[in-house]
Amino acid sequence: MKKLCLCILLWAALMLGGCSTGDNQVTQEETQWDKIPMVMVDGNLYYDTGKESTGTEDNETADGEITSTVDGSETPTENDQSNFGEGFAYRRIADGTLEIFMNEKWIVFEHRTGTGSQVRFGDRWVDRDGLSEETLDWLAWFNSLSEEEQLSVSAVPPDLLEESGISGTEDAEATSN
Repeated sequence: MKKLCLCILLWAALMLGGCSTGDNQVTQEETQWDKIPMVMVDGNLYYDTGKESTGTEDNETADGEITSTVDGSETPTENDQSNFGEGFAYRRIADGTLEIFMNEKWIVFEHRTGTGSQVRFGDRWVDRDGLSEETLDWLAWFNSLSEEEQLSVSAVPPDLLEESGISGTEDAEATSN
């Protein structure tokens, strides 16, 4: 319990006092957040799932190519446009799913609704709209850490736990042998 209290106090001290340097402090309104990698194909937005395709390794079959790009903080508005670059081949796999050939592998993208205004938390994407300014600042700090340093963090803002679905787990029933 003492460790948890100490971690919470440390986190609060960092949030309140400071990682800012006076006049160089950047307010949230001035910060442009990158959106989840996405592409528009056939008028639909497809979002990066972070997963590699487990299907065929056929690198020759493609239905199209990403021909234009917008900034990473923007949402594509035209067909065959992404917010992560151009020149990538894509293929339609199933309803609501595309694969995009990047870095010598096919990456799965899925169609879903939303604004694409999401931020990364570990291996998840979380809607930015449901998070407080303090949590967004904490996420910027957290995402700047190495993976090893991220694993040592023991306190996470409560609204981030709710938005990411981590707090939605239930205790398993005990079974007797």
